[in-house]
Amino acid sequence: MAGYDGHRGWLYYLATAADRRGEGIGRRLIAEAETRLEALGCPKAMLMVRADNEAVLAYYDAIGYQAETVRVAGHRLIPDD
Repeated sequence: MAGYDGHRGWLYYLATAADRRGEGIGRRLIAEAETRLEALGCPKAMLMVRADNEAVLAYYDAIGYQAETVRVAGHRLIPDD
């Protein structure tokens, strides 16, 4: 899923089934999302990854995504059960 708020694009919930990893599916999904965001005039794509998810962080590093110096804050509106 990708979205564009008029300022920057966001990529959400991208995953590949464990038995299909290494086939380039994730990279093709990202490329398509980036192409569609750029067509909307989006200058930058962002994503969030949990800090302890080292494998995914390494994946995004390898395809050119860079760590940003921002803090993400949240406020839960509906409690987890």
